[in-house]
Amino acid sequence: MEMTMQLARTAKGQEEIFNLGHTLRPRYRQLLFCIGDGISFGELCSKHPKCVEMEAMVNELLQNGFIQTLRNMATAHAAKAHVAEAVVASTATPASAPATDGLIQAQAYALEFIATLVGTKSPAYRTMSEVRDLAGFKAALPMCRKVIAAVASPRQATEMETGATQRLGR
Repeated sequence: MEMTMQLARTAKGQEEIFNLGHTLRPRYRQLLFCIGDGISFGELCSKHPKCVEMEAMVNELLQNGFIQTLRNMATAHAAKAHVAEAVVASTATPASAPATDGLIQAQAYALEFIATLVGTKSPAYRTMSEVRDLAGFKAALPMCRKVIAAVASPRQATEMETGATQRLGR
């Protein structure tokens, strides 16, 4: 398999992650989480260097319609652009308490983390992108943590929460 080939989840892959009827084994689900809205096969291999059957697993996900190959890089970078747009929109809107640099950094970190692990169409992403002040951020962070813990792993959820909290300046 070509290392530069771009992979992305399909609608069927999104359903597998966000609905309760899981049909894939845990290792396949983990790959599906990592693939997200777009990643190259080489990047995927570097994230899982000890996975010797990576190519066979990716081929099986492709054949079963959980993932697809992308024709160009523009689609792969759409999620990152979406994160940047959400952060800019959240800072441009006036709020009851002005957003601080720490809040903006924490929100951007959390949004990037959520987009990578869960996707930009998740309720956690939407909730975090709508945060306008510190109180809203503190209310959204535990919910986002729970979603990441359920969809990806508790370790990654803790990493996201800790990183976002550190960026707040506490």
